[in-house]
Amino acid sequence: MYEAPSRAMSRRGRTLKLYLVDGSPSGVITAELGISSVRAAVASRTALPDLIRREEASRTGLYLLVGPDPDLPGRQRVYVGEGDKVKTRLAAHDADESKEFFTRAVLIVSKDENLTKAHGRYLESRIIAAIRGAGRAKLINGTEPPFKGLPEPEIADMERVLEEIEILLPVLGFDVLRPAGQDGILSARSAGPEVATAPAFISNQAAPIFIFTESGTNARAREAGDEFVVLAGSIAKAQEVPSCEEGLKRRRAQMISEGKLSPAEDPKFLRFLADTAFDTPSGAARVVYGGNVSGPRYWRHEASGQTCGDWRKRRIAEGGEA
Repeated sequence: MYEAPSRAMSRRGRTLKLYLVDGSPSGVITAELGISSVRAAVASRTALPDLIRREEASRTGLYLLVGPDPDLPGRQRVYVGEGDKVKTRLAAHDADESKEFFTRAVLIVSKDENLTKAHGRYLESRIIAAIRGAGRAKLINGTEPPFKGLPEPEIADMERVLEEIEILLPVLGFDVLRPAGQDGILSARSAGPEVATAPAFISNQAAPIFIFTESGTNARAREAGDEFVVLAGSIAKAQEVPSCEEGLKRRRAQMISEGKLSPAEDPKFLRFLADTAFDTPSGAARVVYGGNVSGPRYWRHEASGQTCGDWRKRRIAEGGEA
């Protein structure tokens, strides 16, 4: 099996070029990363006719259709596709009742028009695998076997394109590829014509650890990008407090049904089976505790013992150094 060359984690700056086609943020927006081979075009479903009329939509490309998942509040549904003339596929999906879920679409093409049907199928296969592995969205696609139709040099080229796509998508509001707790640079460890699993991502393993130990819990977490991630193996309370809000009860029940939380050896507790991302330390603390609790006050920096809130204040005062 071909192993694509790994890409080292880089914190170098990148230039993002955005163009509001009609001068409105609700219309079609194009985006590209500095000196890049890839261009993305984004539109709401309302503006889809404008996107279809653009020259990019007449090229071979890749696209994602994204919308809210009514079965899982706060989650998204996503469909990934490719085509020789993407506008034909987008028009068909707009008329398809089974695709009624999507509210936004993003189209990705090569600026030099060198993307072929085979390239599109390879990228589609890799992105589907990444979305499945990340678990951030419900994938609407059926079973998609790995695509094996590219020679080794072209796989290497597509892996570079894939890295650009992975950087562009979350900036444009399509953060569906990145696994919880990981910073989102594709390492290509699993790349190749026989790829069957999600691509690996490089995470910030040096991030400081925070602990939560109220009421017998034993949870560990760390910051990753713009998220607060509770680590696999952490222990949460099984029983919510009497004042627990219904929304929090539903979220915990959803996490159990998804297999993120499972009964621990002691029936009074639950165990996190996977790294799980939250928007804030308080959001994470509430799930662990089973009730309303302040994350900045009750998460503690593992090394110093400081509360999360005090630790952040110190970092800000010292210019952000850990």
